Parts: sequence; C-alpha cells; structure tokens
Amino acid sequence: MSYRTILGALVLLGCGGALTYRDVDTPSGNVTTLGAPRDHTYSFEAEPELDVLRLRVYRAGRCDVIPTQVVIRRTETLQGGDVVYTENKGKVQIAKPPSGQAPCDVGYARDTAVSLLIGNAVHQLGTTDAYGQVAINLSQELREKLYGAGVPAEATVRLRPPQTLQPVDAGKLSLASLREHEAGVQKLLTEFEALLNKGSALTGAEITRSYTVYESLRAIGWYDPRVRAALARFWELLFQRKQVEATENMTRNLKALESAKELLTHASDASIPLFMQMAVNTQSYDPRAYDWSTGELFRAFRQKPEVCAGFDWVKVNSYGFPLSAQVAVQYLRFADGDAFFHSMSGVCGFAGR
Repeated sequence: MSYRTILGALVLLGCGGALTYRDVDTPSGNVTTLGAPRDHTYSFEAEPELDVLRLRVYRAGRCDVIPTQVVIRRTETLQGGDVVYTENKGKVQIAKPPSGQAPCDVGYARDTAVSLLIGNAVHQLGTTDAYGQVAINLSQELREKLYGAGVPAEATVRLRPPQTLQPVDAGKLSLASLREHEAGVQKLLTEFEALLNKGSALTGAEITRSYTVYESLRAIGWYDPRVRAALARFWELLFQRKQVEATENMTRNLKALESAKELLTHASDASIPLFMQMAVNTQSYDPRAYDWSTGELFRAFRQKPEVCAGFDWVKVNSYGFPLSAQVAVQYLRFADGDAFFHSMSGVCGFAGR
C-alpha cells in the first residue's frame, strides 16, 4: 500500500465512525478433496510355490469425500457504510460436510508381521518387505503339520501392522491348496506346452483352449518361473514378439497413466486388481501389470474383433470396451508408447481366428 493510500486511510479514520470488516467471496469453481485415511482393511494373495509359501499383503483405507468450493476472497474495511480499504486474499477453499466415502491409501502392507494360526498353534512367517511380501521355506516339521490328516482344512492369516496394538485376522488360507497346488500347475503346464508345440497349426478350438489355459496359469501361478517362461513363449510364438524386447525399448507415457488414474476413480475395487492399481498410481512398470493389460485387451478383441480393422487408442472410449480394457490400453501406452498397437497387430489376427 502506498504512502498516499495510508495517509488517506488515516484521514478517514480521524473523521470518526467505527471500523467494520467483511469478506467478499466470488465463486471460482468446485473441487473434491479426500480426508485422512482411516478404517484400514487388509487382504492377501497366497502364492504356494514348491516348498515355499509366499503371501503378498495389501492395505486399503477409507477417506471422507469432501466437496470444496473455491472462491476468490477480498477483505473490505468499512467506516460507516463506506469501503475505506480492500485487501485481496486470493483463492480460498471452503470445505463442506462430507458427502460420502471412497477407497484411499491403497498399497502394500509393508513392515507387517505375518503368522498362520492353525488350530491353537501360531506359526510366525516373518515381516513383509517394501512390496508387502513375506515368504517362508516350509520345513519338514511344518509341512507335516499342514499336510497331516488331522489338521483343519483352513488356517487364519494373522497380521500385526505397524503401530497397531491388536492383531488383525485378514482371512482364511486353504491348507489343502498348499498340497494340491503343484499338481494342478503341472497338469496345466503339460497341456499348455502341448498346445504351444503345435505353433501355427492350432485349430480354432485349440486356440480357444490355449487362451483358457493361459488365463488359468496366469491366475494361479504367475510368479512361478516355469509358468512365466510358458506365458512368455505363448506371446512369442503366437504374436512373433518377445515381451522382453518391448520392455527394453519402452517409452514412458505419463499422460497415459494420468488417463488410467482417472478411469480408476470410476472402477469398482473388484474389477481392477490391487497390483494393477499400484502400478498405475506409482507410475511404475510391473511385469504382472503388463501381462494383465495384454490379456485384458486380448479379451476385448475377442469380444469385438471388428474393432481390429481400424483400432485407434484415441477412440477407445467409443468401442464399448469394459472399463478394465480401457485401463489396460492406457497402461500399454505408458509401457510401449503411443504406437504400442503396431507391435500388437498380431493380437487382432489371432483373436479373429
């Protein structure tokens, strides 16, 4: 404020009359903010692998959805009914009462102590790492307890998150699956490899079966080196492209991830796996997320093969794809760049057979 303005204000003050103040707000827009996370829940994925039991633990909180009005505020000083001074305060946010709740703070449950509760016995597995994973090499003693005839069919996964006084039971783990998992994976691998050995000689029915077996292996054993090798061969043989070449030459497209994040706000928790949400929200390349995205797009092409004739990611919203496939497209753009579809052109030819 200039010397002349100050002098003028002092003169006015000397003229008598009480000073009053008021805020004048001009609406500038509306935004939605999230409150602090609370009411955390925990879930896990079990990954039995030969003699190793792996658990990956996730956390998810709930946040209040707070509608917020943005205004441009100025404070006026009045003497009597006249404005003697105005001060601009800029943009101010005015929070309104919460309008609901939304999932938030979704991530890996790191530094969390994990144990299995089997009957009255508690077996400590260890503490999760930065990716929410804990693994234990099942000793002969523990295997005998787990596989014994008198052991309950399920065990409770018990967690002790950091700064939590009481343990949290995250759910049940089937003990029978630890024994049956290896036999099931081996059976699917044998069938899958027999199909892959036929190469381009696959019939239409065998192509359909190969995709079914592919999805089954991806769901139950993506972390198994044997399964990962078979899945990589699947893409290499059928689409003439190795995934490793795509990852080495990828160009990050952060704008695609911003679009994927926007799509996630409209998706249900069940339609997009937690590992996929993590890859999008942390702007990171995850082989599992890449594989999931490729599979979702392939599924969408099989349902709508006519789209292949002139596929354009810019028009993906007009193709009638499910939300999961739209997220997959944006993640593949992030991984391989805007021209990602050129390297996946074989997908359409295969999907239409």
